[in-house]
Amino acid sequence: GALVIGAKFDGDIHGESCRLAFYGRLVTLINPSKPAELQQLRVYKMKEKRGVIERINEDQGNAIVRGMFKKETDPAIYTGLRVVTGRGEDGVIESSFGKSGKLKVHFAKGIQQAGRSSSDNAVILRCKRYIYEHDRKRLRQ
Repeated sequence: GALVIGAKFDGDIHGESCRLAFYGRLVTLINPSKPAELQQLRVYKMKEKRGVIERINEDQGNAIVRGMFKKETDPAIYTGLRVVTGRGEDGVIESSFGKSGKLKVHFAKGIQQAGRSSSDNAVILRCKRYIYEHDRKRLRQ
């Protein structure tokens, strides 16, 4: 339970920035050379991808989204992740669509086609990528 304080002292002491980086109580010791112990830290980076609805299918439950990824990107790592439109409609990425990086997104509560503006057609994916995970491409929400 020792108090730990981390600071960065190589900055300008007369500058406007704070040199105190973090503080807290020591819970456990972790060996940085052992990846299994580093995974316990659960350190992640937030990722945000944006796309645009290209068209809405007639059943009003699916939409084709473009511009979220490059065509070289493997869409399988994004399958099953939640997205939200500019109107707040929640959807789930089902699969890729074609070969040009488009996605098929399913909206369980449906998606309205009438009266959509360009900001309503924005689709946002927010997820976390854990730094010390074995499978570095795996994303979570």
